[in-house]
Amino acid sequence: MKTFIITGASKGLGAAIAKGCLQTSDHCILVSRTAHPEMQQMADRLGKKLTFFSLDLNETEKLPSLVNEILAAVDETSDIYFINNAGVIEPIKPVGNLGRVNLEMSMRVNFMAPIVLADEFVKQTKDWNRKKVMVNISSGAAKNPYHGWSAYCSTKAGLEMFTRVAGLEQDKTSFPTSLISFSPGVMDTEMQGTIRSADERDFSDRDKFHEYKENGMLRSPEFVADKLLQLLEAEDLENGKFYDIKNLL
Repeated sequence: MKTFIITGASKGLGAAIAKGCLQTSDHCILVSRTAHPEMQQMADRLGKKLTFFSLDLNETEKLPSLVNEILAAVDETSDIYFINNAGVIEPIKPVGNLGRVNLEMSMRVNFMAPIVLADEFVKQTKDWNRKKVMVNISSGAAKNPYHGWSAYCSTKAGLEMFTRVAGLEQDKTSFPTSLISFSPGVMDTEMQGTIRSADERDFSDRDKFHEYKENGMLRSPEFVADKLLQLLEAEDLENGKFYDIKNLL
């Protein structure tokens, strides 16, 4: 059996991964702020089990109990694929104009939430002898600086190093969780719309992202989700590795 757990599953890449999982897995567990009726309709049509948890990942103090509830819903014989997809691009501002409130929200959603979820998941499943894979959705911004993206770049870079360290540690355990990063590249999502609408004074590369859209260079979330699911079928995932979609095409 296969169970997929996906955060940020109501739109964009998260929704595309969820739809793909409903085609190939036995149980799909979605975490997002808002419900997605289309997913339930699809699950009913395919005869698949779907469980939904409504939570804002900004509320990091609630995440340990969330993991406990999620794992209680997982069949004891099921392999588990946990995809930390939720993320925010804001604030798109140069340093000096970030603002504490927006900066803290970015740090919690992009960095603290996936780390807390991973820490709790590893703790609660350390004695589970089955396939356990955790994917942290990363970005080229984890490795490259962009004007106006200090918050996003920093949180993704921090999550990338966390994944590397956790993967290194897990390789020394009896029943390891495989933790990897996956960079999906540029996609035609709501986040891209937010990027294109940024003030050029805050984001000097804005015109380049307009060109991506105008020239048809944005991949569909469905295409990216398919590539990720293909990757997860591999038996030889390298623990802690940064996987870039460019190398999977």
